[in-house]
Amino acid sequence: MYDMHYDLLTILYFNMMENNKFANKEKLIKDLRKIYRQDNILGGIINLYFMPPDEMKEELDISLKEMADIKKMFPRSIQFLNRMKDAGVIPSTTNFIYSIEGCDYIDNIKTLEELYHLGLRSILPVWNHQNQYGSGNRSESGLTEQGKELTEKAIELGIIIDVSHANQQTFDDILKVYQAKRKEISIIMASHSNIRTLCDRNRNLTDQQLRQLKEVNGYIGLFTNGNFLSKNNEHLSYHERQIQFLKHLDYLINIIGYDIDKIVLATDDMNFNLDESYHHLEAFPIENIGIEIYQLIANQYGESIARKIIRENAEHIIVQVNHQNQKIYHK
Repeated sequence: MYDMHYDLLTILYFNMMENNKFANKEKLIKDLRKIYRQDNILGGIINLYFMPPDEMKEELDISLKEMADIKKMFPRSIQFLNRMKDAGVIPSTTNFIYSIEGCDYIDNIKTLEELYHLGLRSILPVWNHQNQYGSGNRSESGLTEQGKELTEKAIELGIIIDVSHANQQTFDDILKVYQAKRKEISIIMASHSNIRTLCDRNRNLTDQQLRQLKEVNGYIGLFTNGNFLSKNNEHLSYHERQIQFLKHLDYLINIIGYDIDKIVLATDDMNFNLDESYHHLEAFPIENIGIEIYQLIANQYGESIARKIIRENAEHIIVQVNHQNQKIYHK
């Protein structure tokens, strides 16, 4: 399968830092070998996520002064990834799209262009709180004027616009800009968002948002974190969480009428920075998710649809991004 939202660039960056409580290169190499196999995860969208220092302290209990230097952090993470490929830890055929989740330290359009030339191909303009570009799902108001300019420039460059984490107003504003400025090969998606009707969390999408995304041919990445499948997640077994996942997929297909060709998958797995007790929040063990989720979807919808959702739709995104960026922006 392809995992269309995984914070691998952040994981790699943490492991390059000295005196970082999340750094454990021995575990990192072991985990990467387990995860990235031809019968498990073939690639996808990998993120460098970050937020202002107070939020980093709140979310991860760490202080990172160097987080502000995005033009160094981003390429260093990719270089470390390439070293893992060269060493055979990650197969050389693994196909990634590089993303930044939360654009707090992209200070202007010029920086976005520079990051594009360093390999950036997807952005989430906001994370949970408000920044200079707009508001996330824990804050109010919508896209700012800077946010509109950022979105327009990203569309011009052929960068994927990801609306996961945006609140309703920012979501609406991004879609409005996208509708006005999109090109034939532009891509918009909600990379890791489930169905709010089935699990009432503000990270999940309402029926209205799902239909809005459907109208612009956007992709949606259903994700496997149990907290966003059921509010009763802590009392569910693996099997019960997988049944919840199927309910979200069924709702998307049969109630919303979402195009099968526009559905992808994401793990947003956070086990790298939390203790082992967090693992129960996942609906599938990440080291075997490719096989298990394929079998689950195939049993319910047939092998053709399963192949689309776990692999073919994501490959279409990757091919499209690679094709457009061979020609779209040269300077």
